[in-house]
Parts: sequence; C-alpha cells; structure tokens
Amino acid sequence: MLFNEEIYRDDKKLLDFNNNIIFRKAVRAIILKDNKILMVFLGKTKEYKFPGGGVEENENPEEALKREVMEEVGYTVNKVIEKIGVMTEYAIANEGKGNIFKMVSEYYITDIEVNQNEQKLDNYEKELKYKPYWINIETAYNVNKNIIDNKCDTTPWIKRETRVLEILTGKILKLVR
Repeated sequence: MLFNEEIYRDDKKLLDFNNNIIFRKAVRAIILKDNKILMVFLGKTKEYKFPGGGVEENENPEEALKREVMEEVGYTVNKVIEKIGVMTEYAIANEGKGNIFKMVSEYYITDIEVNQNEQKLDNYEKELKYKPYWINIETAYNVNKNIIDNKCDTTPWIKRETRVLEILTGKILKLVR
C-alpha cells in the first residue's frame, strides 16, 4: 500500500475519544489515463475530489466503487485493480454533542470504460455542481492547496483529498499499468 494515514478536520485537542464514535466507510477511485487523473470538479467551491463515497449496508467496496463512480462521473468501472491507500479522517460529529465522526476512505486504482454516461447526482452534489474533469495531478493538488492556504469557503473533505493528491504527485507514472 502506498499510504495509510490519519487526518483531522478539527483540532485533535477538541476531540474526546471517550465519546461515541460515528463510523463510516468510504471508497474512492483513482482513475488514470494519459498522465491525467479523473477528478470531480466542484463548480461551487472550485476544488477537486476523487470520485467515490460511502459504502452502503450490504454492499462490498467494489460494488460501492462501481456505484459511486457511475453516479459522480458517469463512467462504468471495468475493473477495480488494487487498493493503494487508506485515509482515516476524524472530526467533531454533527450528530450528538461531543461525538466523534470517523471515516475510513479506501483508495483504489480503477479502470473504466471509454464511453461516458450521464451523472446521477444527489441534491447536495448538484448544489456543489459536480463535474467530471481530467486533469494533471499536480494541477489538481495546487488548486486545492491554494484554496486551503487562502482559507476559502470549501468542503469538509478538502484536506483529505489534497493530502492524497500530494502523496500521488510524482508517483502517477508508477501507478499506470
């Protein structure tokens, strides 16, 4: 595995790990083609995220990845090739005072079909103006990093996605099969 890290949305000192932990498992696709990566561009916040999302009950990671990639970027997954990393994220939960939100995101190298279908976005994804976008990995990293550095209005997950982009920067050619 290329990475296995923890990240904190909120100051770690504010998190009381003696409280209830609300757990969510997620999967994220790393889709590479011609030295570019397929990302979701959020038109509202001008940032990039990996296609993916939560694993539903009675769904395995591969099924979730296929569903999420189709919904968010409109591509059919041919093959889930390899899990290359895990990012565990902690935050103060929205549910219940003092609770901790813990999300474990697994990142997979994924192969897709050439033809693109229509996205099937949730309302919040439509509001954020999700658009599939092939981009140079360093450019996506620099855009997100600039948003973080300038403390712009953004999504809670930008730190996680930017850290993974940072890890992948310079390693993209090694990941392409």
